[in-house]
Order: sequence, then C-alpha cells, then structure tokens
Amino acid sequence: MTLAAAHFQQRLETLVRECGVPGASLAVWGEGELLEAAAGVCNLETRVPATSDTLFQIGSITKLYTAALIMQLVEEGKLDLDAPVRKVLPEFRVKDEAVAAGVTLRQLLSHTSGVTGDFFKDAGRGEDRVAKFVSMMAGLEQVHAPGEMFSYCNTGFVAAGRMIEVANGTTWDKAIRTRISKLLDTPAFSTLPEQAMRYQTAIGHLGAPGALMVTPIAYLAASNGPAGATPMARARDIVTFARMMMNEGVAPNGKQVLSAESVHAMHLRNVACPKGMNIDAIGLATFMWDWDGDGHYEVFGHDGSTIGQAAWLRYHPESETALCLLTNGGNGKAMADALIREVFAEAAGIAPPELPTPDASLVLDAARYAGRYANSMEAIEVTAEGGKLVATVTPSPDYAVMSGGPKRTVLEAVNTELFLGVAPGMTLPQSWHFIGDEGGRARWLHLGVRAHRRV
Repeated sequence: MTLAAAHFQQRLETLVRECGVPGASLAVWGEGELLEAAAGVCNLETRVPATSDTLFQIGSITKLYTAALIMQLVEEGKLDLDAPVRKVLPEFRVKDEAVAAGVTLRQLLSHTSGVTGDFFKDAGRGEDRVAKFVSMMAGLEQVHAPGEMFSYCNTGFVAAGRMIEVANGTTWDKAIRTRISKLLDTPAFSTLPEQAMRYQTAIGHLGAPGALMVTPIAYLAASNGPAGATPMARARDIVTFARMMMNEGVAPNGKQVLSAESVHAMHLRNVACPKGMNIDAIGLATFMWDWDGDGHYEVFGHDGSTIGQAAWLRYHPESETALCLLTNGGNGKAMADALIREVFAEAAGIAPPELPTPDASLVLDAARYAGRYANSMEAIEVTAEGGKLVATVTPSPDYAVMSGGPKRTVLEAVNTELFLGVAPGMTLPQSWHFIGDEGGRARWLHLGVRAHRRV
C-alpha cells in the first residue's frame, strides 16, 4: 500500500493527542496488504499501552454479525425475511398488537419496524437472557408506523437474535462463535466479559476530551448482546469480516461464510435516509454510502458505540479496501472522519463528500421547528434564540451515565429540513433533520439516526 505502516502509526499517535482519545486501534486492508497501528492507553488509570492485540468493544458493528447469522439461516430455509416475526416467536409482543402480529424480520434488520429502539433493561446473565429480554418488550411503544420511515432500533436486533436462537437451537453467543468467528479464524472475538478476559482489553472513558474518567459501568446489559452490548474484538478481526463481505462471502482462509446472494441482500437498499444524514441508506443491518454521487452505493459498514467506547467500519468492495477504527473515549468521531477520508482517498481513490454549507440567507418559520421532541433515550427542546434555533438534549434517567447532563447545540440551517450543529466537546457537526408535517410543524426530529417524535 502506498501508505506505510510507519505513517499510520505516526498519524494515529498524532490524532490520539489532537482528539483527546485515551487509546485507539486501527486496521486497514488495501492493495492486498494488512496494516495495523495502535496508540494511547487501554485505561487512563492503569496506563497500560493499547496494542493491535487489545480488544475494544465494537458496539453496533455487531449488528452486521447478527444479520450474517440471519442470512445463513435464511439460506438453510430456517428463517424467512418477509414472514411475520411471530412465525418463529409466537410469544413476541409490543404495545401495538397489530404491529406485533405483522412486523417482519426484514423490518427488524432495516430499522423500519417503528418499535422503540433504545431499551436497555437488564434481563440477567442466564442463557435465557435474550428470551427474557424479548418478553420485556411487550410494553414498547411505536416511534412511527412500520415501514413509514426508519429509526435506529436496537431492540429489533435483540428480537432477531432470539429468532437465531430458536432457529439454530443454540444461544446467540454460541451461534456467533461457531458459525461466524470460527469460520473467520478470529478466536479473540468475544461476546462476554469472561471470554474477553483471555486477552488485553480496553475500558471506556466518559466526559469531554481533557476531562475524561474511566466509566463506572464497563458493559451494557448482556441481554442486549445481539444489538452490540458486549462484543469485543481486535480491529483486524473486524477487517477480516469485511474482507469476507467484499469477497462474496468467502473468508480470507477460503471458507464460505455466506453465499454471494446473501452478501448482495445485505448490501441492497431497504430504506433511503434523509439527504445530508451521516448515512445514505440501510440494507440488512448494513449502512450504505454513495460517496461519489453517482446514484449507486459503493461503500458499506457500520458504526458502534457503548459506554465510553466507539468503533467504525468502512469497506469499499470495488477496490477491496477496508478500515476499522476502535476507540475508548474522547472525540473519536473526529479521528474516524480524518482517517476514513485519508485512507480511502489514498487506497481507493474515493472519499466522503464534504459537509453541506449552512445557508445564512434562509428565512425560517421558527414555529415549524420549536417544541419538544422525545424518544425513550432522550428529550430535545428546540427554541428560537436570537434568530437561531437552539436544541437542548436531556438524556432520560436510564441513559444519563452514558450521555452526561443536558447539552445545548446551536443549529445552522442548510435548508428547511436539514440543520447542522456541533455538540459540546465535539469538533464535527451532526445532522439534525426536521421531518414530516403536523399542523404546520415538524412531526419528527431525526438525530443520530434516531427519530424523536414531537410531544
């Protein structure tokens, strides 16, 4: 590869300092070569150096593994993407009985079920924990009607994980190990803390860069494992998965993990995202991007975040380039943005488009946007102040440990739907989308790929 390992190591060390990230691990596959780098520490208290063998929590990158398991079982005729979930889980319940009776596995995997997505109640550590969690979903309300739009839905992937257990006759954890990790020859991939203890592991850090602290809670509830609560891996393990996805389901060791048809199904758009969002479309779990603007999706992957840890995966099948970055706190988003842009520009000749520019000449009707929007994770109060919109995000009590206290963000209008705003402690803007109409006012505020309903 044109970029040498020494360059990556130096660049990662620089970004760790600039972005206030305690530790990071990077793996890049390009031009038939694997390059790795690691910098910083696993834990700000112990100061143990991070290495390329350190396991970091991968968060929702796990959803790609869960979807791959689903597709294996679809290939075997044990699951059907377009059949109701209740065909496999007759006990499946959410608050809206019509939704519970009709929602499909495809809708769960494409975040279009509309079921409340962030529900992290602990269902224990027993082997029945996923089944118990699904039984706890009975009171979950709808953010939107099934298929009406999309809103990121962790709970849907736990239900999908339970469907894997029923169809495969094993726990979700064992299915991941035997049907994915073993075939990929990535034995360090761990779904439980006791597995990860065999290796050096990173701990998450909370707070703003420069004022970070080790998180008092190391893991999310194990019962949310299929959505990404607990899995840990080395960066190169995730790149190995991406290489399989770029090679029509064949792992680097020559083993067939998925059929080419299943890979294509995971890469086929199920829902388009609002223009200007940080992802362009969603397949079966897979995030999809059209970086060159030609109307085709050429880059795939997923992001992940847990308590004080964050991860990014991008892969470009045409050039066979893949990148995985794992971090344990600080402004990892800025680090990821820089590395993704640099690596893919150099190795693949393609890079993410620049962010749109706010239009200062826009005259906005503040009444359309002002108000309170909420989902189970947080409430957002939008007010007009000095000719600008200001959003105050207040986490729900169950999520305060992950998000901290209320955060105010000034929003800059790109057009009448899309706004940009930089959250406190961060350097890059997020996209804020005001969608739909309810008596002349926006019906939803879409932030962080989650829909917040006007309340």
